Amino acid sequence: MQVDRIVFADRDTVRIETVTVDVRLQPREVLIETTCSLISAGTELAALSGTHSKSDSKEAPAWLRFPSVPGYLVCGRVADTGTNVTEVQIGQRVVGEGPGVWNSHCSQLVMEAADHKLVPISEGVSDEQAVTTKLGSIAMTAPRVLHPQFGDTIVVFGLGLVGQMASRLAVLAGAGQVIAVDPLPERRKIVCSGPGIVAVAPDDPAVGAAVRPGDRLAGFDHVIEASGHPDAFRRACEIVRVRGKIAVLSSPHRTFSLRLYDHIHSKGLQILGAHGSVLPAEARVADRWTDGEQRRFFMQLLAQKRIDVRPLISHRVPFTQAAQMYRGLKEDPGHYLGVLFHWNGFTG
Repeated sequence: MQVDRIVFADRDTVRIETVTVDVRLQPREVLIETTCSLISAGTELAALSGTHSKSDSKEAPAWLRFPSVPGYLVCGRVADTGTNVTEVQIGQRVVGEGPGVWNSHCSQLVMEAADHKLVPISEGVSDEQAVTTKLGSIAMTAPRVLHPQFGDTIVVFGLGLVGQMASRLAVLAGAGQVIAVDPLPERRKIVCSGPGIVAVAPDDPAVGAAVRPGDRLAGFDHVIEASGHPDAFRRACEIVRVRGKIAVLSSPHRTFSLRLYDHIHSKGLQILGAHGSVLPAEARVADRWTDGEQRRFFMQLLAQKRIDVRPLISHRVPFTQAAQMYRGLKEDPGHYLGVLFHWNGFTG
């Protein structure tokens, strides 16, 4: 079988390759023919540019070495199944993911039928909506670790795809006020398409309006840091209330200095990592929310039209335009946001 794929050939070098793959499905495997895949800009640009915190490590994981096939956001249709597959049927639409952390920007992929990353696409949800499911699970991890109460105030720094979704999910979680912060007016305009969200620039007075010197009850209840920028994290520490919480949803790769006493210790702040790896591997009585459960719940939100991801897609292009799209995301983030690649003749 001929498989087309996007390859990070070297630092800042993107190529398209066609390889021959001998696909012999095991009894519990499925073959997926890709319809569309989505760039996760934060992780993929860090890998492509070599700025990921693990890129220069002597033991860098395989997905950060060159060459590699990037991506972990993909959906398509089941083209074939092994003899013992009962979970899905040929022709069924599914969200999938390549093996390991990576390997999803390709025209076909093979998965285990029981893999939690294999999620059927609900009726009424388009492929272009469904491909955001994993990002939805990633964004959902922030309110999951924060445990906000009804009426809490939440600030979201950074309005890339994950920050956009986190802002919308914070509203669904019962926040009394959500302030979304980003320097790019284009991204602020997009997030306001979601109800209950006020979008402002970083220097807007609203960001610090809840802070009153000497008032220990003043400040925002929670901050979701989705930008990965050191200045945003410092600002988060300043505007959150005493004993407030900050969820680090971005994957920050920069090293920076912080005065722990002034920024964290004296206010009793809780800094919570919101990486997907903090979720339990298996559901249990104390915590049933695995990554797989979150993906399926996000699919449910899409089907019920309780969350709308359509405004987040800025570009829909054939996969052959990959190099141009990665360059655009890096050089012109105000114009680029969600970039979808179409495969196998899919047109949306």
